[in-house]
Amino acid sequence: VYSLLEATSMSADNECPVRPNNETLKTLLAVNSKVDDCFSFEEAKLWLDKISRLSDSICSETLILDADVYYAALSLLPSKSDADSAGNTFANSWLKYGYQYKGGFKSDGSKAEAMDMAKWLLYAEECGVEPNVDMYEAVIRAWTNTGTKEGLLLAEEWAKRAVSSSSATRLDTFHPIIAAWSLCEFEGAPDRVQEWNKQLSLVCASKPHLKPDLDTLSAYVIAWKNVQAGMMARLVQNGESSSEANIVSYSDESGNASRMLGDADKIFAAARNCKHFLEETFSGWSKSDDSIDIVADAMAFKTMFTHTIQAWGCASRFALLHPTSPVTLDTSRGIDEMLKIARLFDTKIDADESEQNVQHILPLLGRSYAEIASEIYQIDSALDPDEGTTCHFILKIAHIERMVRDYEFYYQKHFSQSSSFMSESKSVRHQLYEEVLRGCTCVRSPRDHGHVVRVCKLIMDHLSWQDEQCQNYGGGRVEEDITEIYVKIARLMENVVTSPHERMYVLTTIYKNAKPFFEQKKRFLANRYATVDRERLIGAMRMAMGDHESTETFLQKFEKLPPKKRARGNTAMSFVEEMLKKNR
Repeated sequence: VYSLLEATSMSADNECPVRPNNETLKTLLAVNSKVDDCFSFEEAKLWLDKISRLSDSICSETLILDADVYYAALSLLPSKSDADSAGNTFANSWLKYGYQYKGGFKSDGSKAEAMDMAKWLLYAEECGVEPNVDMYEAVIRAWTNTGTKEGLLLAEEWAKRAVSSSSATRLDTFHPIIAAWSLCEFEGAPDRVQEWNKQLSLVCASKPHLKPDLDTLSAYVIAWKNVQAGMMARLVQNGESSSEANIVSYSDESGNASRMLGDADKIFAAARNCKHFLEETFSGWSKSDDSIDIVADAMAFKTMFTHTIQAWGCASRFALLHPTSPVTLDTSRGIDEMLKIARLFDTKIDADESEQNVQHILPLLGRSYAEIASEIYQIDSALDPDEGTTCHFILKIAHIERMVRDYEFYYQKHFSQSSSFMSESKSVRHQLYEEVLRGCTCVRSPRDHGHVVRVCKLIMDHLSWQDEQCQNYGGGRVEEDITEIYVKIARLMENVVTSPHERMYVLTTIYKNAKPFFEQKKRFLANRYATVDRERLIGAMRMAMGDHESTETFLQKFEKLPPKKRARGNTAMSFVEEMLKKNR
């Protein structure tokens, strides 16, 4: 394209058939200032001169070398911060800008491109051009893309320079830096995140648009969770705690306090820091504030609740596998802290009767409950069941059951006759049920089997109620497949109900509860709540019965489909029925 334009500019014919505009010239600069998909200062400088001369010769409008033109040389770079291309997923979309730091600092990241981009910005200043925010952001991202600690510190310096400049900085300008600190697993990273949020809060007095939103503030929790993950990874890699630096020992311990105790203290401290920040932020959050974005804030809290619950789950598993003497560092303490997090919703959801607000808080509540159930299950799964270890899930079964009841209570209170929240509430509800049923698989003591049956019955009762509501008030044709829930319930009965005859009775009850979801009732077909695969359920019932001699006989009545009604002949009764139908 440039060659054609250049040939035209040197033509003797004064009538120029092609007159490129400034956007064409900026595109030429953007594409040709790269070498092997990396920005090159020398190429950018060369092509800036070329398009400037081309503009003077054939363009109808003069190309003004302003900040937009200089930024064009930096634009259209390959998406090096695209998390999806690297196989990474992040809780916050802007965390992808720090993906190079996931797992720790790199020792030898390439700095050539970042140095050239910084040099280009300084060159623009030498030419009398005030760099715009896009240029500063490009340089900041270039330094964070190195993945090195030096690059991150230099990115901070450029961010500070952007704030002191006349460019219109925005909150997105600082996201690459905050993302990098959040993911790097460096023990001092949470303090750096907190310091940046603090500084932005101070600057927002004169620049209100720089006030950190809840999404940005949540990086503090993410940073602590990643610090904890880094500690755990190093312990697993070493086989045991090998770091003797900065060991925290209790004053009442003897002089031979183990390194493991110090590691446990730091791992639990990370979880405590997550929880303290979550409690402080959630309690101070006011939904009545017109300036907040309820949808964005709900997503930010989802990130904070999930990471905090996972942090306590991680600490609990560490204490389970590496027992320590202090009561404050045992598994039960971690589980209790998770259950306390569940109670944070009590006052919030009761204090706000607005359907618009509650419909964003209720999914957060349900997903947090599901995460708690999942973490307790993982704790019980960490040890060999043959060793006679304690089942924490059954110890907290009353709390688990309360969470199921609470979710349904709040849903029925606010949305029992509303279909606007139906789709999302289904997925959250089913996720909670599946995690609870998965936790029930860890219950092995016969004296606790009654609790499992009661929880299964509670879940089936709630599903039946939902189906009745869907038929009464309608719910559209958006039907989710809940076969897995009923399959898990049926499979649980294999170990929970030891008597084959009692098991057959319980399985029959499960089948009857599931029947409305696969029975083709034309009258209610358009308003079914969900669907269940009948064949899969029967297969699960067969596996639950095992090789008992009555298995096939028992299942025959379920496998046989009900006979179709034979059409009536040309009789007086059929004539009467036909006339009645016409008169309806």
